[in-house]
Amino acid sequence: MITILNLSQRVNGFNDTLCSSITNLLDAQHQNYRYIKTRELKITFCNNCRSCMKSPGDQLGVCYLDDDMSHLVETLLASDCIVVSSPINCYDLPSIMKIMLERMSVFCYWSDEMYAPKVRNSGKDIWGILITTSAMPGFLVPLTTKARKTYRLFAKPLRIKNSSCYHFGFKGRAIDMPFSGRDSRVLDKIIKKLTAYISKAEVLTV
Repeated sequence: MITILNLSQRVNGFNDTLCSSITNLLDAQHQNYRYIKTRELKITFCNNCRSCMKSPGDQLGVCYLDDDMSHLVETLLASDCIVVSSPINCYDLPSIMKIMLERMSVFCYWSDEMYAPKVRNSGKDIWGILITTSAMPGFLVPLTTKARKTYRLFAKPLRIKNSSCYHFGFKGRAIDMPFSGRDSRVLDKIIKKLTAYISKAEVLTV
């Protein structure tokens, strides 16, 4: 199962176009996937009560907040590969990712006697892909932003391994939004990577 997580708040922006292109190609290959837009979810701010971190063991903690975060976590953990597609906002992934990171405290055990939390073992390893879009040249994203560092914070508790990163640059103006020839070539690389991940997952489950 592939899960595509679109962090963009912009309707019909480049991230939407990019994710739609990915899902169309996956449909053509008859691949199984879920496509989630975080702007369509209700994810409440963490209030730092830490009650979800009090139970020992590897079973995830329980958050009492009634929203879509618990279901999102279940979906992510059921995935073989997670694709995060995101704009760069203020030199980082958008604020919804920070809210999600705080709510992912359910992955940690932290008793009153401990100085720092311990990440629970969430089970199988998951493959990952980070895709960013920004007004700056794509090669500057890992050099001048915190996007990859923030993504690693997201990836660690989920046990996302072997992540690949793709950065689409010069996407800050309406005239830049259509796919260029280079964009299409990068998209082809992403699809080949996804296909390889799924092939490996199928071999491991046989």
